Amino acid sequence: MSERQNKEIGKRLQEARLDQGLTIDYIQEKTKIQKRYLMAIEAGQMNDLPGDYYVKSFVSQYAAVVGLDSHKLLAGGLQASKEAETRTENFATGPLPSRTTQHTQVRKDSEFSRRYGKYMTYVPTIIVVVIVVAVLGTIWGMSHANNANQPHLSSSRVSVTNNASSSKKKQSSSEKASSSSSKSKTQKISQVGSSTTAYTLKNAPTSGSTLTFKAGTSNAWIAVSSDGTQSWSSTLQTGTSHTEKIAKTVSKVTITMGNAPQTTITVNGKKFDFNPQNDTTQTKTITLTIEN
Repeated sequence: MSERQNKEIGKRLQEARLDQGLTIDYIQEKTKIQKRYLMAIEAGQMNDLPGDYYVKSFVSQYAAVVGLDSHKLLAGGLQASKEAETRTENFATGPLPSRTTQHTQVRKDSEFSRRYGKYMTYVPTIIVVVIVVAVLGTIWGMSHANNANQPHLSSSRVSVTNNASSSKKKQSSSEKASSSSSKSKTQKISQVGSSTTAYTLKNAPTSGSTLTFKAGTSNAWIAVSSDGTQSWSSTLQTGTSHTEKIAKTVSKVTITMGNAPQTTITVNGKKFDFNPQNDTTQTKTITLTIEN
């Protein structure tokens, strides 16, 4: 392009920018082109740009921001572009519009592009959504029509369904009652009055109870009697244990310990706290009444 064309292109870009109230910094931010190159373009000094490729590229990007047609700019400048446009559209020659008219048209084009250009990108998406909604509506209408043509269920079938549902509810209620009953029968050992040697075992297993004795850091002598009859007697070595099975017919168990502070007792897998006061009495006899 000639120097005159370069200056005409730069002048038109500058005028379009000023008409829209835009700054060189704004153009730089949008195009990512260095400010010195943008100023060279506006001055028509295209030789300051790296090469012909960059001239076309930078002018095209600048023109896109201010709403101008880069192809017309690069095809030969403002005058040639306007003449070609007039020949194509009107098929007749006529006077070119004044510069004021040109500026007004540029301002209108730029304003339209700035206001509505961002919405044009949503047009394809809107069209797709409308098509999808139409297809779904058609499918729903066909499905609804098919359902309307199907015969209604007979009362006997509904009755069977209700009976099955009622049976499930009864079964569920029975299971809940059974679960509640089993939870309420939790083993419990309680003190008899204010005594520290008499205890009651409630809700013991119907198959009989199991007592486990263990010696602590020293030996412990222990004797067990069931309903007055001694069933086991021995000295447990440090850290050892012994399990004694109590028959389901036994109602009272007597336990005698020769080293109570160093003895622990477990009843049916749960620890039996027979010394809540933590006294240091060595010899101790306790009774455990079993209530099924």
